[in-house]
Amino acid sequence: MRFLNSFYAKLSLIFLLLILILGAGSLFIAFSAAEHLFDEVEQLLNREYAASIAMELQPLVEEGFNLDEIKEAIHYMMVLNPMVEIYLLDKEGVILAYFTHPAESLIRTSIDLTPLKTFIQSDGRQAVLGADPRTEDRDKPFSAAPLLMGEDQGFVYVILRGQSYDRSLKMLQSSYYLQSGLSTFFFALLATVLAGFSLFFILTRRLRSLSSGVKAFELGMYDYRIDIRGKDELGALGRAFNEMAASIESGVEKLHMAEQQRTDLIANISHDLRSPLTSIRGHLETILLKDEKLTESERRDFLKIILKNVFSFQKLVEELFDLAKLESRQVQLEKEPIQMAELVQDVILKLKPQSDNSGINLQMEHPEGIPVIEGDIAMLERVLTNLLENALSHTPEQGNIMILIRDKENDLEIQLSDSGPGISEQDLPHIFERFYRGDKSRDRRSPGTGLGLAIVKEIITLHGGKVRAESPPGSGALFHITLPHSQI
Repeated sequence: MRFLNSFYAKLSLIFLLLILILGAGSLFIAFSAAEHLFDEVEQLLNREYAASIAMELQPLVEEGFNLDEIKEAIHYMMVLNPMVEIYLLDKEGVILAYFTHPAESLIRTSIDLTPLKTFIQSDGRQAVLGADPRTEDRDKPFSAAPLLMGEDQGFVYVILRGQSYDRSLKMLQSSYYLQSGLSTFFFALLATVLAGFSLFFILTRRLRSLSSGVKAFELGMYDYRIDIRGKDELGALGRAFNEMAASIESGVEKLHMAEQQRTDLIANISHDLRSPLTSIRGHLETILLKDEKLTESERRDFLKIILKNVFSFQKLVEELFDLAKLESRQVQLEKEPIQMAELVQDVILKLKPQSDNSGINLQMEHPEGIPVIEGDIAMLERVLTNLLENALSHTPEQGNIMILIRDKENDLEIQLSDSGPGISEQDLPHIFERFYRGDKSRDRRSPGTGLGLAIVKEIITLHGGKVRAESPPGSGALFHITLPHSQI
């Protein structure tokens, strides 16, 4: 039953039914056409038969109709061709005499003369059937000729296939004729069915392959692909399925990545929030338990530590909030003309105390005529601040940080390089991800929240620019920022 429910089985059964109907129709048409062909050939070959009989009878009927003399003259004609039936008609088509073998009674006493006149006018070359007097409604091939009986016009009407011919034909049809036709039909049917089923099997093989692909996807095998070739509709369907499968697989991978990122985000947020909260709680408990034993200096040190952790906690929450707004594009740019060299100089001056404490040299280079761009000055200042703070935290004492600004075709390019240890090859693809740090231990001695570079990327993207990082061998980290002259 499962096979009968398949598309191949249904298609094959429909094909078999059509073959049976077409075969039966072809047999019927073939037999009918053959019968008409035989009628036309018989009539054409014997078109002068009635005229010959009329010539033999004409001397006998010049004085009038004499049945006895006519019987003697026609007797030998019937002996030579016993399959015909000869009728003599008057001018109205009434049968005056008939000569058959064997003698049988007539069903009709008159004949419609219209077919006879058509036959005579075309000299027997137009195929036409005439009424058979011994049947009620059957027409047969005939031969006809005019016959003048005294002063009355008459006709010789010859049925070329009489009752003897019909009996012989039925015998043949019941044996060789019918059997050969049916044998040919069944042989052709068998050959067609075998060829058709084989062809359908080959054609539906690609559909079965497509069905297997769909079932594999249903079972979660998203990497399954089908091999359907060709430029027809099935080939196009196969290519569309593979493209859809690749898209679904990519979507599933992105969902898994998003789920993993969500899990990592929760874990990272929990860790980064727990650390300052644990420190704050510990110091507050110490103050409460040892309040009377603590000196004023120790109490102030504890409060400074608590305040520092509060600032760290507040900064983390603010950066999370800002990153969420940037990623959801809930931030509107407040565009204004910006001279990038001046903005970089302002950020350098803001961070100069920090760089002086570490003995790090901050430098900026730019050619004259740097074009003015449009952007959100507060956001771009934050980008520069995050990058410089990141560079300061990874650059050793007495190191160098260089900022280069230049005009590059339709973009303004900013390069920031440091003399630190650089970025490892395995960390480069991930440094702009949230909470990512090269320090896998998540040691709090490693400065920063892991959100600064993620915020940098979102702000630059919001401005229609690009940011990337590299770490040339033998040197520190190198960040490239490109901002188009015409901002969105």
